Amino acid sequence: MAVKVIQYRGDYDEKLYWERVDRNLGWLGDTEQEQRERQEKLREAVIGIVGTGGIGGAAATRLVRLGVRNLKLADPDVFDITNIQRQLGASLDNVGRNKAEVVAEMAFDLARDVNIDVYPQGITPESAEHFMDGCDYVMDQMEFYQVKNRYALHRAFRESDRCRFMFKIPTVSHKVFVFTYTHDSMPIEEVYDLPEDAPVDDHATRRLMERIMPEIPEYPGAEMLDKWFVHMRRMPIFGACPPLAEGLLVERLAQEIMDIPGRAKLPVQPGYAVFDSLTWESKIVDRAWWAK
Repeated sequence: MAVKVIQYRGDYDEKLYWERVDRNLGWLGDTEQEQRERQEKLREAVIGIVGTGGIGGAAATRLVRLGVRNLKLADPDVFDITNIQRQLGASLDNVGRNKAEVVAEMAFDLARDVNIDVYPQGITPESAEHFMDGCDYVMDQMEFYQVKNRYALHRAFRESDRCRFMFKIPTVSHKVFVFTYTHDSMPIEEVYDLPEDAPVDDHATRRLMERIMPEIPEYPGAEMLDKWFVHMRRMPIFGACPPLAEGLLVERLAQEIMDIPGRAKLPVQPGYAVFDSLTWESKIVDRAWWAK
Protein backbone atom coordinates (compact mmCIF):
# COMPACT_ATOMS: atom_id res chain seq x y z
CA MET A 1 0.00 0.00 0.00
CA ALA A 2 1.39 3.42 -0.97
CA VAL A 3 1.93 5.81 1.92
CA LYS A 4 -0.16 8.94 1.40
CA VAL A 5 1.43 12.16 2.61
CA ILE A 6 0.00 15.68 2.33
CA GLN A 7 2.67 18.35 2.60
CA TYR A 8 2.56 21.96 3.75
CA ARG A 9 5.69 24.06 3.19
CA GLY A 10 5.95 27.46 4.80
CA ASP A 11 7.84 30.59 3.81
CA TYR A 12 10.32 31.42 6.55
CA ASP A 13 10.86 35.06 7.47
CA GLU A 14 13.68 35.46 10.01
CA LYS A 15 12.50 38.81 11.35
CA LEU A 16 8.89 37.71 11.70
CA TYR A 17 9.92 34.46 13.42
CA TRP A 18 11.94 36.13 16.15
CA GLU A 19 9.25 38.73 16.68
CA ARG A 20 6.55 36.11 17.17
CA VAL A 21 8.56 33.96 19.63
CA ASP A 22 10.00 36.94 21.52
CA ARG A 23 8.06 36.27 24.76
CA ASN A 24 9.73 32.85 25.10
CA LEU A 25 13.23 34.23 25.29
CA GLY A 26 13.19 35.79 28.75
CA TRP A 27 13.00 32.32 30.32
CA LEU A 28 15.62 30.66 28.13
CA GLY A 29 18.92 31.95 29.48
CA ASP A 30 21.03 34.63 31.10
CA THR A 31 22.37 36.02 27.82
CA GLU A 32 20.73 36.80 24.51
CA GLN A 33 22.98 34.26 22.80
CA GLU A 34 21.94 31.53 25.23
CA GLN A 35 18.28 32.41 24.75
CA ARG A 36 18.48 32.31 20.97
CA GLU A 37 20.44 29.05 20.94
CA ARG A 38 17.74 27.33 23.00
CA GLN A 39 14.97 28.71 20.79
CA GLU A 40 16.86 27.53 17.70
CA LYS A 41 16.88 23.97 19.06
CA LEU A 42 13.10 24.11 19.18
CA ARG A 43 12.88 25.73 15.76
CA GLU A 44 14.96 23.02 14.09
CA ALA A 45 13.42 19.96 15.81
CA VAL A 46 11.21 17.60 13.83
CA ILE A 47 8.32 16.42 16.00
CA GLY A 48 5.91 13.63 15.12
CA ILE A 49 2.44 13.46 16.67
CA VAL A 50 0.46 10.26 16.19
CA GLY A 51 -3.15 10.92 17.08
CA THR A 52 -4.44 14.47 16.63
CA GLY A 53 -7.45 14.32 18.91
CA GLY A 54 -7.98 16.03 22.26
CA ILE A 55 -4.31 16.05 23.29
CA GLY A 56 -2.31 15.60 20.08
CA GLY A 57 -4.27 18.13 18.03
CA ALA A 58 -3.95 20.88 20.61
CA ALA A 59 -0.28 20.03 21.16
CA ALA A 60 0.40 20.50 17.44
CA THR A 61 -0.88 24.07 17.40
CA ARG A 62 0.77 24.89 20.74
CA LEU A 63 4.13 23.71 19.42
CA VAL A 64 3.78 25.94 16.36
CA ARG A 65 2.96 28.89 18.62
CA LEU A 66 6.11 28.11 20.64
CA GLY A 67 8.20 28.23 17.50
CA VAL A 68 8.44 24.64 16.25
CA ARG A 69 8.73 24.68 12.45
CA ASN A 70 8.65 20.99 11.53
CA LEU A 71 5.77 18.64 12.33
CA LYS A 72 4.55 15.24 11.20
CA LEU A 73 0.90 14.45 11.99
CA ALA A 74 -0.86 11.10 11.64
CA ASP A 75 -4.46 10.10 12.33
CA PRO A 76 -6.86 7.95 10.27
CA ASP A 77 -9.97 9.02 12.19
CA VAL A 78 -12.58 11.59 11.24
CA PHE A 79 -14.32 13.99 13.58
CA ASP A 80 -17.69 13.01 14.99
CA ILE A 81 -20.19 14.76 17.24
CA THR A 82 -18.69 13.35 20.46
CA ASN A 83 -15.33 14.96 19.64
CA ILE A 84 -16.73 18.49 19.99
CA GLN A 85 -16.63 18.01 23.77
CA ARG A 86 -12.79 18.15 23.87
CA GLN A 87 -10.93 18.09 20.54
CA LEU A 88 -9.33 21.01 18.72
CA GLY A 89 -10.79 21.24 15.22
CA ALA A 90 -13.98 19.38 16.11
CA SER A 91 -17.06 21.36 15.08
CA LEU A 92 -20.32 20.75 13.27
CA ASP A 93 -18.70 21.95 10.04
CA ASN A 94 -15.80 19.49 10.43
CA VAL A 95 -17.79 16.35 11.28
CA GLY A 96 -16.65 13.65 8.85
CA ARG A 97 -13.33 15.34 8.03
CA ASN A 98 -9.97 13.73 8.75
CA LYS A 99 -8.56 14.93 12.07
CA ALA A 100 -4.92 15.22 10.98
CA GLU A 101 -5.85 17.23 7.89
CA VAL A 102 -7.97 19.69 9.87
CA VAL A 103 -5.31 20.15 12.57
CA ALA A 104 -2.61 20.64 9.93
CA GLU A 105 -4.66 23.39 8.29
CA MET A 106 -5.13 25.13 11.63
CA ALA A 107 -1.47 24.78 12.62
CA PHE A 108 -0.17 26.00 9.27
CA ASP A 109 -2.49 28.98 9.26
CA LEU A 110 -1.09 30.31 12.55
CA ALA A 111 2.10 31.71 11.01
CA ARG A 112 2.50 30.02 7.61
CA ASP A 113 6.21 29.46 8.24
CA VAL A 114 5.96 25.80 9.25
CA ASN A 115 6.54 22.54 7.39
CA ILE A 116 3.94 19.87 8.07
CA ASP A 117 3.64 16.33 6.70
CA VAL A 118 0.18 14.81 7.15
CA TYR A 119 -0.49 11.05 7.18
CA PRO A 120 -4.31 10.83 6.87
CA GLN A 121 -4.20 7.02 6.79
CA GLY A 122 -2.59 6.99 10.22
CA ILE A 123 0.14 4.64 11.41
CA THR A 124 0.18 1.07 10.15
CA PRO A 125 2.96 -1.52 9.82
CA GLU A 126 3.37 -0.23 6.25
CA SER A 127 3.66 3.47 7.14
CA ALA A 128 5.36 3.48 10.55
CA GLU A 129 8.95 3.55 9.27
CA HIS A 130 8.11 6.21 6.69
CA PHE A 131 6.56 8.40 9.39
CA MET A 132 9.42 7.91 11.84
CA ASP A 133 12.06 8.80 9.25
CA GLY A 134 13.44 12.24 10.09
CA CYS A 135 11.69 12.60 13.46
CA ASP A 136 13.68 13.79 16.46
CA TYR A 137 10.83 13.20 18.94
CA VAL A 138 7.48 11.43 18.64
CA MET A 139 4.31 11.78 20.70
CA ASP A 140 2.23 8.58 20.80
CA GLN A 141 -1.34 9.80 21.26
CA MET A 142 -2.79 6.91 19.29
CA GLU A 143 -6.26 5.60 20.08
CA PHE A 144 -6.50 3.47 23.25
CA TYR A 145 -7.43 0.14 21.66
CA GLN A 146 -4.65 0.09 19.05
CA VAL A 147 -2.12 -2.69 19.59
CA LYS A 148 -0.72 -3.81 16.24
CA ASN A 149 -0.27 -0.29 14.87
CA ARG A 150 1.23 0.98 18.13
CA TYR A 151 3.71 -1.89 18.12
CA ALA A 152 4.69 -0.94 14.55
CA LEU A 153 5.28 2.67 15.59
CA HIS A 154 7.45 1.64 18.53
CA ARG A 155 9.46 -0.81 16.43
CA ALA A 156 10.17 2.00 13.99
CA PHE A 157 11.28 4.15 16.92
CA ARG A 158 13.69 1.53 18.22
CA GLU A 159 15.16 1.15 14.74
CA SER A 160 15.66 4.90 14.38
CA ASP A 161 19.11 6.33 15.02
CA ARG A 162 17.69 9.84 15.15
CA CYS A 163 14.57 9.85 17.31
CA ARG A 164 15.58 10.48 20.93
CA PHE A 165 12.45 9.42 22.81
CA MET A 166 8.70 8.96 22.66
CA PHE A 167 6.06 10.28 25.03
CA LYS A 168 2.72 8.62 25.70
CA ILE A 169 0.51 10.95 27.77
CA PRO A 170 -3.06 9.72 28.39
CA THR A 171 -5.78 11.23 30.56
CA VAL A 172 -7.61 9.09 33.10
CA SER A 173 -10.51 10.73 34.92
CA HIS A 174 -8.81 13.87 36.33
CA LYS A 175 -5.29 12.46 36.08
CA VAL A 176 -2.57 12.85 33.50
CA PHE A 177 0.08 10.13 33.16
CA VAL A 178 3.44 10.68 31.49
CA PHE A 179 5.04 7.54 30.04
CA THR A 180 8.49 7.88 28.46
CA TYR A 181 9.99 5.42 26.00
CA THR A 182 13.69 5.51 25.18
CA HIS A 183 15.93 3.09 23.32
CA ASP A 184 16.85 1.60 26.72
CA SER A 185 13.41 1.51 28.34
CA MET A 186 11.07 -1.46 28.56
CA PRO A 187 9.65 -1.92 25.04
CA ILE A 188 5.93 -1.56 24.45
CA GLU A 189 5.53 -5.26 23.70
CA GLU A 190 6.71 -6.11 27.23
CA VAL A 191 4.65 -3.33 28.77
CA TYR A 192 1.42 -4.56 27.20
CA ASP A 193 2.35 -8.24 27.34
CA LEU A 194 -0.06 -8.98 24.49
CA PRO A 195 0.60 -10.68 21.14
CA GLU A 196 0.63 -8.30 18.20
CA ASP A 197 -2.39 -9.94 16.58
CA ALA A 198 -4.29 -10.53 19.80
CA PRO A 199 -8.02 -9.83 19.45
CA VAL A 200 -9.11 -6.85 21.54
CA ASP A 201 -11.34 -9.02 23.70
CA ASP A 202 -12.25 -8.58 27.36
CA HIS A 203 -8.89 -9.94 28.54
CA ALA A 204 -6.87 -7.68 26.25
CA THR A 205 -8.94 -4.62 27.14
CA ARG A 206 -8.43 -5.15 30.86
CA ARG A 207 -4.69 -5.58 30.28
CA LEU A 208 -4.59 -2.29 28.38
CA MET A 209 -6.51 -0.61 31.20
CA GLU A 210 -3.88 -1.78 33.70
CA ARG A 211 -1.00 -0.51 31.57
CA ILE A 212 -2.50 2.84 30.59
CA MET A 213 -4.02 3.35 34.05
CA PRO A 214 -1.52 2.02 36.61
CA GLU A 215 -3.57 3.93 39.19
CA ILE A 216 -7.24 3.26 38.43
CA PRO A 217 -9.52 5.83 40.13
CA GLU A 218 -11.84 4.63 42.88
CA TYR A 219 -14.71 6.74 41.53
CA PRO A 220 -16.65 5.82 39.50
CA GLY A 221 -16.46 2.20 40.61
CA ALA A 222 -14.98 -0.75 38.76
CA GLU A 223 -18.34 -1.92 37.46
CA MET A 224 -19.01 1.33 35.62
CA LEU A 225 -15.46 1.50 34.20
CA ASP A 226 -15.83 -2.09 33.03
CA LYS A 227 -19.06 -1.14 31.25
CA TRP A 228 -17.37 1.65 29.32
CA PHE A 229 -13.98 0.17 28.52
CA VAL A 230 -14.80 -3.53 28.18
CA HIS A 231 -18.43 -3.84 27.14
CA MET A 232 -18.97 -0.61 25.23
CA ARG A 233 -15.35 -0.53 23.90
CA ARG A 234 -15.37 3.21 24.47
CA MET A 235 -12.87 5.17 26.54
CA PRO A 236 -14.57 7.84 28.71
CA ILE A 237 -12.73 11.17 28.78
CA PHE A 238 -13.58 14.11 31.02
CA GLY A 239 -13.56 17.06 28.62
CA ALA A 240 -11.55 19.41 30.86
CA CYS A 241 -8.60 17.03 31.23
CA PRO A 242 -7.06 16.90 27.70
CA PRO A 243 -5.97 20.58 27.84
CA LEU A 244 -4.12 19.76 31.06
CA ALA A 245 -2.37 16.85 29.36
CA GLU A 246 -1.55 19.00 26.34
CA GLY A 247 0.09 21.58 28.57
CA LEU A 248 2.18 19.01 30.42
CA LEU A 249 3.20 17.34 27.15
CA VAL A 250 4.29 20.53 25.40
CA GLU A 251 5.97 21.97 28.50
CA ARG A 252 8.02 18.83 29.11
CA LEU A 253 8.87 18.28 25.46
CA ALA A 254 10.08 21.87 25.06
CA GLN A 255 12.11 21.62 28.26
CA GLU A 256 13.85 18.50 26.95
CA ILE A 257 14.51 19.90 23.48
CA MET A 258 15.86 23.17 24.85
CA ASP A 259 17.75 21.48 27.70
CA ILE A 260 16.25 23.78 30.35
CA PRO A 261 18.27 23.59 33.61
CA GLY A 262 16.56 22.41 36.78
CA ARG A 263 13.96 20.10 35.24
CA ALA A 264 13.16 16.94 37.17
CA LYS A 265 14.31 13.68 35.70
CA LEU A 266 11.34 11.56 34.67
CA PRO A 267 11.54 7.76 34.79
CA VAL A 268 11.24 5.69 31.64
CA GLN A 269 8.87 2.76 31.21
CA PRO A 270 7.84 0.91 33.33
CA GLY A 271 8.08 4.02 35.50
CA TYR A 272 5.85 7.04 35.04
CA ALA A 273 4.89 10.48 36.34
CA VAL A 274 1.34 11.47 37.25
CA PHE A 275 -0.56 14.64 38.14
CA ASP A 276 -4.05 14.47 39.66
CA SER A 277 -6.07 17.69 39.44
CA LEU A 278 -8.75 16.26 41.75
CA THR A 279 -6.45 15.65 44.74
CA TRP A 280 -3.89 18.23 43.54
CA GLU A 281 -1.09 15.69 43.93
CA SER A 282 1.81 14.83 41.65
CA LYS A 283 4.44 12.15 41.94
CA ILE A 284 7.10 10.19 40.14
CA VAL A 285 6.91 6.39 40.26
CA ASP A 286 10.10 4.57 39.36
CA ARG A 287 8.39 1.30 38.49
CA ALA A 288 4.76 0.36 37.94
CA TRP A 289 3.27 -2.16 40.34
CA TRP A 290 2.78 -4.79 37.63
CA ALA A 291 6.49 -4.74 36.76
CA LYS A 292 7.74 -5.28 40.31
